[in-house]
Amino acid sequence: MAGLEPGLWNAWLMAVPFLALLMFMVGFKKDVIARMSDMAGYTRKEKIVTIMASLSPYPFLIATFWVPFTSSAVLIFPGILLYAFGMVLCAASLRVIIKTPPDEQFIAGPYRWSRNPMYVAATAVFAAICLSTACLLLTGYLLAMVWMQHFMILAEERACRSKYEESFDRYLGQIPRYLFF
Repeated sequence: MAGLEPGLWNAWLMAVPFLALLMFMVGFKKDVIARMSDMAGYTRKEKIVTIMASLSPYPFLIATFWVPFTSSAVLIFPGILLYAFGMVLCAASLRVIIKTPPDEQFIAGPYRWSRNPMYVAATAVFAAICLSTACLLLTGYLLAMVWMQHFMILAEERACRSKYEESFDRYLGQIPRYLFF
């Protein structure tokens, strides 16, 4: 494709700090990594969807090395604001995951406004990259990622309902799945 080549002023400038934030906060904390990737109680189909959804961000992030930023300030500035929102939400969500004892639900911090703030954060970061690059290919890929992650979230909710029972049912009734819905 014309215009897609590795460059210093490409979207990797947004992707690498996002990955660095994840590595800095979670790093090699095996207990946190195990908790974030726990698929206990998932069906075979849910495990396959979860693995696919979990791996789907990596091609997107790799592609950012070849996708330049747009020259349109109308897209760059909102993209930067959305990116900052996503990064702050990601850090706040990870902090809750790290601090919450292993057998308790995540209900503090951003989990008071969204049952899935990590997915909202990652989607905001990826949408910011799409906006800041005006790349329709990345945007289409992001839509496919969000669709897969929705099914992964449904599996997580089913497993949490089984694990936490009535307290999770109350949480489901009080807190939206994403942000406002």
